[in-house]
Amino acid sequence: MKRIDLGGTWQMTNCTNNETISATVPGSNYLDLLAAGKIQNPFWGQNEAQASLVARDDYLYSRTFEVGFDLLRQPHVELVVSGLDTLATLTLNGQQIARTANYHRTYRLDVKELLREKDNTLEVRFESPYAYIKQREAANPLGGMGFEKGIGHIRKPQYHFGWDWGPNLPPVGISGKIGLEAYMARIEEVRVVQRHADGRVTLSIDAILGGEAKGRTVRSTLTDPKGHKQTARTEVNGSTAHLEFEIDKPQLWWCNGLGEQPLYELETQLLEFLNVEDEVVQSIGLRTIELDTRADGLGRQFRFVINGVPIFAKGADWIPSDSFINRTTYEDLQFYVEQAKWANMNMLRVWGGGYYESDEFYELCDRNGILVWQDFAFACSAYPFEEAEFLENVHQEVIDAVQRLRHHASLALWCGNNENELMAALWKKKKVTYEANYDFYYNILSRWVSELDVVTPYWFGSPSSGERSIDAASLDHGDNHLWAVWHGLMPVSTFRRMPARFTSEFGLESFPSMRAIRSFTDKADVNYLDPVMLTHQKSAGGNQKILFYLIDQYRDPLHFEDFVYLSQLSQAQAMRFASDDWRRKMGVCNGSLYWQYNDCWPVASWAGIDYLKQPKAVHYHSRQYNKPVCLSNDCYADRAEIYLANDLPEPIKGKLEWQVSGFDGQVISNADLEVEAGGVEATRLMVLNFNEVLGTKAKNEVVLTVRLISDGQTLDEKSWLLCADKHVAFPGPTIQANCAVRNGQAAITLHTDVFARSVFVELEQVLAPFSDNYFDLLPGQPKTISVAVPEGMSDDDVAKGLRLKSMADVEPKTSLLGDKWTQFKLRFNKVNLSTWLIFKFITRLK
Repeated sequence: MKRIDLGGTWQMTNCTNNETISATVPGSNYLDLLAAGKIQNPFWGQNEAQASLVARDDYLYSRTFEVGFDLLRQPHVELVVSGLDTLATLTLNGQQIARTANYHRTYRLDVKELLREKDNTLEVRFESPYAYIKQREAANPLGGMGFEKGIGHIRKPQYHFGWDWGPNLPPVGISGKIGLEAYMARIEEVRVVQRHADGRVTLSIDAILGGEAKGRTVRSTLTDPKGHKQTARTEVNGSTAHLEFEIDKPQLWWCNGLGEQPLYELETQLLEFLNVEDEVVQSIGLRTIELDTRADGLGRQFRFVINGVPIFAKGADWIPSDSFINRTTYEDLQFYVEQAKWANMNMLRVWGGGYYESDEFYELCDRNGILVWQDFAFACSAYPFEEAEFLENVHQEVIDAVQRLRHHASLALWCGNNENELMAALWKKKKVTYEANYDFYYNILSRWVSELDVVTPYWFGSPSSGERSIDAASLDHGDNHLWAVWHGLMPVSTFRRMPARFTSEFGLESFPSMRAIRSFTDKADVNYLDPVMLTHQKSAGGNQKILFYLIDQYRDPLHFEDFVYLSQLSQAQAMRFASDDWRRKMGVCNGSLYWQYNDCWPVASWAGIDYLKQPKAVHYHSRQYNKPVCLSNDCYADRAEIYLANDLPEPIKGKLEWQVSGFDGQVISNADLEVEAGGVEATRLMVLNFNEVLGTKAKNEVVLTVRLISDGQTLDEKSWLLCADKHVAFPGPTIQANCAVRNGQAAITLHTDVFARSVFVELEQVLAPFSDNYFDLLPGQPKTISVAVPEGMSDDDVAKGLRLKSMADVEPKTSLLGDKWTQFKLRFNKVNLSTWLIFKFITRLK
């Protein structure tokens, strides 16, 4: 196989004004215009509106190149390109070679007869998506959610047209790879199937070959995690070569929290004598994965089973990491995936309005034990599956995606779509489209996937009950998206009455870090209703909803930075409340994936990590509530019920220590007891009645601390207030910090004289995440946290740059009665009232 990379420097011409600038491939028109200084940063201030006009023009990308005679004399020469975004006409040396209309496909185009050794010219003309969508929508109206009417007609990442967390900035360009491949024969795909039985694994390998492969040899080499190799080979008689490996004492791959992630390397080569003509290298994790949807006394299960062990899925929903995806580096992906592991997550759901992610993303998930729930690229829209040409275009997309990703150990599920079944009533009046959409997800796509991947489970959509006759929003079947809290303005406690079998979306918005906010505005007196802040808020009435939920738990703050701080704590408290409650119902509820893990630009959103890669409070807190062995408090007006959730298959025995203390550290009551919990289950350990443990103190004057000890090790430790923070008069703590820098890491040890609630730590010139943040600090219990710091930063630099905030520092704007009046007005503003009434009607709660 001979290859020529055609990435690098191209020319880009705006077809409206004929202006030509230098361009970079992979990339996009927005990035090229930014690099040339032709547009302002679309993320700054309110620049989005002006920048969106870029997408109304057509653009021509072009370059010249040379090829050697050795390449030209090969019998097959193909132009291979991925990430064509999206409506593209490709011309080589004046001859049109393709018109494409699907970002999600990889195209292989025969160009042998058009190439010459020198002065080859390749042009790719990209049409603006808007005219195409308008034309197709006029011919076959689909409607949509309002981000861009009719976007279901175009096979382009749907979020490009804006979402309720992202800007409307649809790029064009070549964001993937482009190059020439010349060969006599090649490996088209390698299909690997595992069979687990009697403590052994059989790897069945099928290499599908293209070109003139007969008479050649296929050789596969399997290298185990310790470096031991075994090899198999076979002569090629047709277009498929089959090989097998028997693996004794296999090292099983586990998701994060249940074990290690050993990976075997499988190298499959096509040989002509000793010459390697082509090769495919894959990392293989030995594991079984099942989706258990068996009927039970409530409805149907919905839980993942890995290597025979049922799991509670813990994690979040992944969206594209940038509006302009080529800005995302490998190091960015590494950060995000490793942070998911750090936060004790075991699953990310790749949402259907974006991309089938890069190979690097799935490889990182393989190495870190993060299971991937993979949506197909359909979201919140009807699609014209009744059109034969569109359906075949999608079929090729599905083939490309499944063949590329199916070998990954992290791949846990193929899911048909995001919210299309839930929203089907919006296009039910158009019977042909309505029926075609159901038929596609339930029959056609299901069949396609089963033909391509016999290992990975398929699910019809998210949410879905799994049956057309049962409401997609049923709490007793399938997975759920629960938005009565947030969109419906229902209290966070509503989650307690929503024991879904698996919650694949739920969330509460917060503001990003002040660093992220300062990346798009330098206004001194910024506030949550500032026009720039509203530009960076895409959910209708979102900033008002943030305040609405903030006031449920906290005081309405006087200062904007405190508003940002409290908004993140409000989000964290809501996600913790829901996740704790569902884990206490483990076996009935089997998953908690919050919306959303990340951002594609600096914005107020549901994200746990903002666009500047600054973890919010919910991300730090999720490390605690996602622990494989995890204590939780189901707190009521008169009591606290202490539970232990055990994800591990082995039972746990230990000692539970608890104490109730005042803010000065004085112990009011305490005790310990022997406890145990079975494997993969949650158990109520004890009930503390407040009238028995508070003594002369009130609920708003104490802290409850619990600790679980087993075999001399502390497995978990938690502290809780017994009422909402807004009812507590926090004492002003004196927090002392000792700072020491060693080998690029700053260790910061904090001491306090009185209870310090939700301590937020920030360090000037440091963006890296801390080992912990937004934590409670107890008197007499010093806490050490660490953070990576720039080279040359000293102990004194850390001490001088350290900023600490706790709840005692927050100054309220008004009285508690004033807060209630503010919340009342927020509920009854135009946007919030309508959504509240809608969810009040559609949410059937007992």
